Amino acid sequence: MNLSLIGESLGMSRQNIYKTYLHGDLSKEREEEQARKAICLVLSDQSGLSGSQARRELTERGIHVSRDRFYRIVNRNGLTYNSRGQAWKSHRHKLKASPNLVANRTFRRSFEVVFADYTEIKTEEGSLQLLLLEDLFSRSITAYRVSDTCKAGPVVEALEESMALRSSLGLKYPMIFHTDRGSEFVNHAVRNTAAQYGILLSNTGIDRCYENSYMESLNKTLKHTFGLRVVNKTKLEAEAKIAEVIERYNTAHKHGSLGKRVPHRVLMSYTAKKNCRPEVNRGSCHPASRVARTYSKSLSVKVKKNRLDKKKKVPK
Repeated sequence: MNLSLIGESLGMSRQNIYKTYLHGDLSKEREEEQARKAICLVLSDQSGLSGSQARRELTERGIHVSRDRFYRIVNRNGLTYNSRGQAWKSHRHKLKASPNLVANRTFRRSFEVVFADYTEIKTEEGSLQLLLLEDLFSRSITAYRVSDTCKAGPVVEALEESMALRSSLGLKYPMIFHTDRGSEFVNHAVRNTAAQYGILLSNTGIDRCYENSYMESLNKTLKHTFGLRVVNKTKLEAEAKIAEVIERYNTAHKHGSLGKRVPHRVLMSYTAKKNCRPEVNRGSCHPASRVARTYSKSLSVKVKKNRLDKKKKVPK
């Protein structure tokens, strides 16, 4: 039979027919098929692995796949959206981030705004991810979690713990949960938990890390003032030190923005009868304390200091 007719029926050129069928190496095809099945098995057992983690898991199972072949198989079979840059997604569509609800507003009540962020704690056995939730009014750490990676599960657990503490204070007004745009915060699990407790979600803008400046300041305080930046030998020692530092911060640290008061004492002494309205006209109540300053004021200082409001000139 004429190879030209075969090529037309298969939609292939004569060169590809020779390369694929006549002079093709069947052993390579078998190896690639075995590698594809092994990759699919790894991804089915442990969803959410990155490319390097999946290749490491294959090596531990005694299957060696080169980097180029691994990503070629992954891209050819559509196993991920962006194999080299991202982990495999457990959901098909990424959720959109919520708008920033704390900018240009003043808050005077406890548990009216809660911030959250992950920070890295280094040890000789590897890095740990520390999740912190902080109340804006009292600057108290309401909950924390320690994990190996940034996941949504610890966020949900810490948020539920904070809501239990809020419920014990008898506070019933709406609460804003403000975070960055990371996938550990913008996901279905956090959104469902927020809907369950009536929480308003708020996220920073794109490339606007300074909109979560209070959490960055807290991370710096814990690392530079309380010594969390010191590398521990084991992860157990690091977890014990994290618990000690957070307890000392909440119960003994005299916060400057609180008038040298302790965060936990400010949180526990708060009642909803004091300053019951979050936003009031000038002269209708006593002047707000330093902690109740308009959120946009700290943002404007950051923007002016770092010239973040200047648009970058794109070279023509």
